[in-house]
Amino acid sequence: MLKRIIILFSLALFALAPFRAATAQQGQRLNLVRDAEIENTIRTFLTPIWRVAGLDPEAVQIMIVQDNSLNAFVAGGQRIFINTGLLMRTETPNQLIGVLAHETGHIAGGHLARQQEELRKLSTVQILEMLLGGAAMAGGAAAGGGMGRGGPTGPGSKPIPGSLYSFLQYSQAQEASADQAAITYLERTHQSPRGAAQFLRILEHQERLQIGRRDAYLTDHPLTPERIDTFERAVARSPYANTPDSPQFVEMHARMVAKLLGFTAPSVALQRYSEGDRSVPARYARAIALYRTGSLGSALLTIDGLLKEHPNDPYFNELKGQMLYENGHINEAVPAYRRAVQLLPGAGILKVEFAAALLETHNATNDQEAVRNLEIARQSESDSLELWRLMSIGYARLNNRGMTSLARAEMAVLRGQRAEAQALADGAIRELKPGTPAWQRAQDIKAYIDSRPSRR
Repeated sequence: MLKRIIILFSLALFALAPFRAATAQQGQRLNLVRDAEIENTIRTFLTPIWRVAGLDPEAVQIMIVQDNSLNAFVAGGQRIFINTGLLMRTETPNQLIGVLAHETGHIAGGHLARQQEELRKLSTVQILEMLLGGAAMAGGAAAGGGMGRGGPTGPGSKPIPGSLYSFLQYSQAQEASADQAAITYLERTHQSPRGAAQFLRILEHQERLQIGRRDAYLTDHPLTPERIDTFERAVARSPYANTPDSPQFVEMHARMVAKLLGFTAPSVALQRYSEGDRSVPARYARAIALYRTGSLGSALLTIDGLLKEHPNDPYFNELKGQMLYENGHINEAVPAYRRAVQLLPGAGILKVEFAAALLETHNATNDQEAVRNLEIARQSESDSLELWRLMSIGYARLNNRGMTSLARAEMAVLRGQRAEAQALADGAIRELKPGTPAWQRAQDIKAYIDSRPSRR
């Protein structure tokens, strides 16, 4: 289920457009979306890359940002943030893999921590100048601009303070390093660097459309033509230059793009994917777009057609459950969600959705099933406010006051409500049996809060 989550973004950022993204730290809200299929697709594409980079695939988090711009960045350790606009604009799996191999290079190279150290050397005024001046473009430098060894020259140029100029040079070096790392990862996994070069050309075109609104000299990336040249030289010497994407990857990518377009731009999806197109991605996009535009009957007919051909596809079952659930057909939604969870038992997101539907039936047996699914889902979704909200409802209905207080304490921690979290944890400790894992977790919450410095 493509579900939007609005959060206040407060992480340290680094990657394709660090300064543009960093403006969110001043209070801008970032729209995140969760979807089991899209996250699984990206994870399937990138797991070989992460392994050769020396990363634990289970430790890398995928964060999907609902934003039409072509951007991706890393933040907060091993989190890769990917804009929906970038995902939809990629034309092949290889293009997407090339972009995210670059982001993997930032993580493996420890660039985030190092960049933060370099930022500390700048004055607040210098950082604000970069932010307000649009120093970085999504995906690379402003096309046509340049920065020589002695700083920018030319009509309208102005001197750049030495510390700022050093930082921009430093950042460019890290971006170039991430590009080289991406090339290495692609070769080690027997994949072509051609996709990265192709996508950089897409970025170059976008930059040319925006060049008049940006300072072509203040940039934290190597110029995009230089990056294209780097990847094209890699293509020329790569023994895997013409290695095609696997049919499985092509299908997964096509479904991901179709799904995103159906959810984010349903009218566009209905135009792009005509009724005469009987491919699975086209019918998938149409089913989503029809339901998003209020044509539930037609949407259900379309998804039922796909389920008749692919009854064991967990995501088609999930979509049917979502369609029915969001249109008030709760009892009909439950079997579809249950089937999706049976087909993909390791997907915590699906279990959370299933639990929400179960709780909406207001049936005691279903309440118990909902809590069982949520307890399993929390192993992978412990930072989900929705999971803890549903868990607090479920345990309250089961008259388990200790677990209800613990779930609410977890919610308060995620929201940064320290006093409330501590009070709820105290309540949980009083109600729970000493020594149990839940009791220990309540103790951990108290210790965590006590260890955090108070904000003044």
